[in-house]
Amino acid sequence: MTGFVVAAIAMLVALAPAAVTLARGTLADAVIGFELVTSVAVMVFALLAEGFKRPSLFEFPVIVAVLLLGSGLVFVRALERWL
Repeated sequence: MTGFVVAAIAMLVALAPAAVTLARGTLADAVIGFELVTSVAVMVFALLAEGFKRPSLFEFPVIVAVLLLGSGLVFVRALERWL
């Protein structure tokens, strides 16, 4: 196991508090938790691509980052009546 894979596992473990906040927090806290989880997920995908020496998999985190930016905006737009 390379250092990149270990770092990806550590980042996934560190997501537990954000996931709890996303599930049980207020709506404003849920938006912040969602943005944190999505940004860390992109970093985990990039770390795993490097850790497994698969340069072709670097396209996936880039595409996911662009799509998650839009989904965060849609998430906030859908919840704005309750914020």
